[in-house]
Amino acid sequence: MSSNHRILVVEDERVLAENLKTFLTRCSADVRVAESGRDAMEMIESFTPDVLVLDYGLQGGNGLAFYRALMRHRARPIACVMITGYPLERISKPANAVGVRHLLGKPFSLYALQHLIELSAAQASGCAHGSAPHIGWTSAGGGCACAMITPP
Repeated sequence: MSSNHRILVVEDERVLAENLKTFLTRCSADVRVAESGRDAMEMIESFTPDVLVLDYGLQGGNGLAFYRALMRHRARPIACVMITGYPLERISKPANAVGVRHLLGKPFSLYALQHLIELSAAQASGCAHGSAPHIGWTSAGGGCACAMITPP
């Protein structure tokens, strides 16, 4: 799958963030990394990503609070794939409430992440359609799971 998506990875675990950037750069034209919500907010002033890959467990706050604050200041929403080590069933409803449609549990397959980025970008551009709202739980191999929350 090749794309020209602009991706911002917001992840405070430096090694994971760099590994994600290395993998995603193979398929996307522009991948940038921010270590905190504050860094991401500053970066977004001059770089508008198509998709955020956002860690739920950021130091100094959680990813949902960051995404909520970000969306308050945006005319056009930014698609988001949230990655987390927390149980997905605990954060799926709050994530849906702020507009996050894809959750991916750690550890996860890089290919599963790439698929959710493609899906998020397609949904944001209006190319993919959802029907009734639902949460679908899938296993992506290696013990990882993802939740796809389809908006109404």
